[in-house]
Amino acid sequence: MAEMVRRLGGEPYIAPTVSLKLEKSTAEADRLAAAILDGVDWAVFYTGVGVWAIFEAAERLGKKPAFLESLEAAKVLSRGRKSLRALRENRRPPDMEADPGTTEGIIDALTGAGVKDLTVFVQTPGGMPGALPAALAPLGVNLIHGSPYKILPPEDPEAVTRLIGDLLQGKIDAITFTSPPAVNNLFMAADEAGQAEDLALALSERLLTASVGPVTSRAIRENGVEPALETASQRMGGLLQELAEALPGGNDRAQGAASLQKTGPQGLRPGD
Repeated sequence: MAEMVRRLGGEPYIAPTVSLKLEKSTAEADRLAAAILDGVDWAVFYTGVGVWAIFEAAERLGKKPAFLESLEAAKVLSRGRKSLRALRENRRPPDMEADPGTTEGIIDALTGAGVKDLTVFVQTPGGMPGALPAALAPLGVNLIHGSPYKILPPEDPEAVTRLIGDLLQGKIDAITFTSPPAVNNLFMAADEAGQAEDLALALSERLLTASVGPVTSRAIRENGVEPALETASQRMGGLLQELAEALPGGNDRAQGAASLQKTGPQGLRPGD
C-alpha cells in the first residue's frame, strides 16, 4: 500500500495503531470449528481472519471434509468483502452478504430470511455486539458466538505517540483508517496524553480523514470526527484512489503525506 500511495503522488506515513494476533492457544478456534461440525442453521462470519482461523482449525482437527459438509448444509452470511473473499478462497462462498456491512445489516439479513427457533453461529472480531442477542433472542434463536483471535494494542507505542504529535503539528495531510480498533486505539493514546480533543479537532478541520467502510466510519464518529471520505468499495486500493482524487491537486498531487493505519502485521490476513 505504501508503494500505491507513492504512485498516486503522496508520501506514506505508516504507523500501526493495533496489533492483530491469533490466540496463542488454538482452543477457541477449535471450539468454534467443533460448533459448526455439530450442526448449525446459519453461520455468520464478520472477518476474513476469523474465517481462516476456523477453517484452519477444522483442518487441524482432521475434519475438514465434514466441516465443509456442515457448512454446505447451513446458510452462510458474510459481513463484508474480506470475509466474503476468505470464504470463497476456502471453497464455501457465502449465500448472502450483509448490506450494509454492519451488525445492523447482519440483523436485517437474518430476520429477513427467517431464523425463528434456529441455531445461528456468529464469528466476530471481539465481543458479542449487544444488538445481536437483543434482536435474535426474542425469536428463540440459539446463538453461538466466539472470536478466534484478539486485537491487541500497538507493538510500538512510541510510533503512535509520534503520529499523534505529527498530526497535531500539521505534518500530515490525510489519514486512513481500516478498522474500528485502529481508530479507538489512536484516540485512547491521545486521551492518555490529554490530547484527544485536539486530535479530534485536527482530524475534523485540518486533515482529510478517510474510512474504509461504514463500521470504521461509525468508530470515527464516536470519537468526535466526521470522516471526510468513506469509500464505497470497502477496499484499501479504492480508498487510496479516492483519497488521491479528493486531496488538492487530485492525482497530479506531487507532495504531501498520507498516514496508513494498518490493522495487522505482515503475514496475517487482516479483517474490518
